[in-house]
Amino acid sequence: MSQLSTHPASLPATAGRPVRSVRATTSSPEFLLVGIDDLLNNRAITGAADLGDGRLNAWGNSFPAEELPAPGMLVEVAGIPFQWANAHTEGDNVRCEGQIIDIPPARYDWIYLLAASERRSEDTLWAYYDDGYADPLRVGVSDFLDGTPVFGELPGFRTTRMHYPHHVQHGLPTTMWLSRVGMPRHGRALALRLPRSVALHVFAVTLLTGIDVRRADGTTA
Repeated sequence: MSQLSTHPASLPATAGRPVRSVRATTSSPEFLLVGIDDLLNNRAITGAADLGDGRLNAWGNSFPAEELPAPGMLVEVAGIPFQWANAHTEGDNVRCEGQIIDIPPARYDWIYLLAASERRSEDTLWAYYDDGYADPLRVGVSDFLDGTPVFGELPGFRTTRMHYPHHVQHGLPTTMWLSRVGMPRHGRALALRLPRSVALHVFAVTLLTGIDVRRADGTTA
């Protein structure tokens, strides 16, 4: 835990960031689906007509769009709901460069990411709190091509082929991972800062507030 020279409230934030809440029941958690459309800065999903636009890695590889959700869809992976980004010509994911994601101030248990990495990435994601402190949280995402979960992730999506700039390589599977990052401190988080690691690509973000936190806050339904 570190104290910031700049209070989290003064960090740059996007006013009115779209979020969708999946409300809790007495025994189930609450999910907050965080919109990241305004941060999209990289193309990693292509169709047969735009293979050359892929920039998932230095070789211009990309995921096949036909095997992934359509832009703007609400998807569920291993019981976790996500808001799939509304892709545009310039981006369908966030290539991590230290971007700030402002979130509704609240206590959260977990950060869930749908993410991919060129080779494997392990870095620091920061959570900022309303008391002026920030926690460094370790996040690991395995290689999108190798398909082995080095950091204990679950496969979010597996494809049967990979796109190159000039051809489709059938029989070469790729993996987008479901990664989980714990938020152990009892405090109201205001924002997240993504790592500075351009090999790491984030496609969707969901926060979870578990039953224990809601009981402590007196907010159980």
